[in-house]
Amino acid sequence: MTPRTLHTKYQMLLEALDGTPRDLVRLTGRVDEAAALVRPAPEAWCIKDVIAHLAQVEIAFRARFVRMVEQDDPREPLIWPDPTTHNLTKSVKDLIEVFSAERAATVNYLHGLTPQQWLRTCTHETLGVTKLRRQVEILIGHDNEHLAQIVSVREFIEKQRA
Repeated sequence: MTPRTLHTKYQMLLEALDGTPRDLVRLTGRVDEAAALVRPAPEAWCIKDVIAHLAQVEIAFRARFVRMVEQDDPREPLIWPDPTTHNLTKSVKDLIEVFSAERAATVNYLHGLTPQQWLRTCTHETLGVTKLRRQVEILIGHDNEHLAQIVSVREFIEKQRA
């Protein structure tokens, strides 16, 4: 693989990461504050929970990326969600702004890495040895899961209003 091919692959990952804040704005544009607190089931997350969670996970993943670059094969735990720490008093717009700022910091950090740094490893609690690039792919998949979750919550809200 040539360095140009590697760069293009990393650039595609960065573009995917960079697109999530725009997707959140698009998916929540017509959701009012009351609807953003609707839970499809008692233990299910509302839209604000999802956005707050994305921001928390962003901070944890970025810290992981930094450790992977700065340390030799760090041990990394599974990142567990903690909905009790979600600040649901913030508006959807404010929650997205917090996430967007954290995501921009992550993208900026990753953008400055060399191709060799993208190949740095960690030993993950459940995945075993994994590369930084794979961790970025996992973060993108995590984004997509939660974007789909927002779509599902919106569908639930729309059915309730019908």
